[in-house]
Amino acid sequence: MDRTAILNNYVTDMAAVEGHILKAVERQLASDDTARYPDAVTVLTSLKSTLSRHVSALEAYNDRTDDGDLKEAVKEAVTGALGVAAGLYDQLRSTDKVSRMIRDTYTATSLAAVSYHMLYTSALALKADDLAQLAIGNLEDLTGLIGQLSEAVCTVVAAELADEDKAIDATVGQRAVQRTQQAWAATADA
Repeated sequence: MDRTAILNNYVTDMAAVEGHILKAVERQLASDDTARYPDAVTVLTSLKSTLSRHVSALEAYNDRTDDGDLKEAVKEAVTGALGVAAGLYDQLRSTDKVSRMIRDTYTATSLAAVSYHMLYTSALALKADDLAQLAIGNLEDLTGLIGQLSEAVCTVVAAELADEDKAIDATVGQRAVQRTQQAWAATADA
């Protein structure tokens, strides 16, 4: 397999991953449940915008290369079932829906981030500097959003528990954000 084909495969995979996350985020934003939690709406709206920009940039990269657009069409047909399965999973939730959506989005966004590690390394190894810059820029976009998702999940869990009359202290959301972020910062400093 030649250099261009290898890079097209990686870029096509990345576009498919982020495209499916984008579809899930759009469904989550359309949910009446999500609208009740401003922290969730804020981070999901930012993520939607970022993912849209990423997918467009990845598709544009493939469009500039030989056979890149053909690989995209084939990949979308094969991976379409994954998006349908994720949509059904969203529908099965009956309680704590928004916090679980945020959790699942955090997980999916983390998958995209590690996939950018792989794309960046591959682009460097194959001397595709333009793709390496695209990959590292997209990774930088996602890292901040993963942090925002980790904060939103705390505040949404606390709010959902309060909404369901399960919480004794509904103010714990912000305390949870502070302490969980401290845990991340302590690890980063070490």
